[in-house]
Amino acid sequence: MVYNRCVGTRYCSNNCPYKVRRFNFLLYQDWDTQSLYPMRNPDVTVRSRGVMEKCTYCVQRINQARIDAKREERDIRDGEVVTACQAVCPSDAIVFGNLNDPNSQVARIKAQQRNYGILEDLNTRPRTTYLAALRNPNPELESTVSHSTTEH
Repeated sequence: MVYNRCVGTRYCSNNCPYKVRRFNFLLYQDWDTQSLYPMRNPDVTVRSRGVMEKCTYCVQRINQARIDAKREERDIRDGEVVTACQAVCPSDAIVFGNLNDPNSQVARIKAQQRNYGILEDLNTRPRTTYLAALRNPNPELESTVSHSTTEH
């Protein structure tokens, strides 16, 4: 384990309620093959074997938007940060943004009644939440459900 303060017991992986932490058993780096040198991306950190991995929500992209906004003396605009998973999702099902801004897309989605988080009853306060899908809604209840939630 390479992290500071980590004692190497893999406690975070064993007790993670979401099971998103993975231990990197394989050595993915190949620094010796010269033909692979041009394809290395300097913005992506490839960790060596023996590190606990978890999605960082594209910290490099978030930091770049933060730096650009600070340089221009403004706040980060809604939709300015596009993470890798968000960029490749063909259905636009992944949304990131500022929850403190009530006009942002992510705040409007989070305010919907269909929004839920995994294991919220354990007070984990997840930062990733989901929208419940509606399939074959009861026609008698359609008048009480908003029109935007029945279009899925």
